[in-house]
Amino acid sequence: MNLYEQLLTVRGRLEGIGAHDDSMDLVEKLLTKAEPAKNDKTGITQVQVLRHMLRMSEVIDNYSIYNDLQELISEREETEVATREDAAPAAYVDTERHPKPKSYYKAQKDRSKKKS
Repeated sequence: MNLYEQLLTVRGRLEGIGAHDDSMDLVEKLLTKAEPAKNDKTGITQVQVLRHMLRMSEVIDNYSIYNDLQELISEREETEVATREDAAPAAYVDTERHPKPKSYYKAQKDRSKKKS
């Protein structure tokens, strides 16, 4: 997703958490600036957008905006952790390698002798 699409997503997430009006105004301002890049093919992640926003002087000076953006980042990290936990193999699945019994190798040797 490009910058414009990511900002639209950020705006939707901010609306979802009931963000402060200052946060919404900042996102709207950034959307108007990013509008020329609406059809840009450059991909950017939402975390990159949020981290960039956190470094802006408007955000540093306003605790409401800063807190709203930090909440979005923490939600994102929680979902990433949950995804990683879901991707891990279940604890009851045996993932260790076990050696084959001697009888397997003996039978293999006998088969190879019969072919020769």
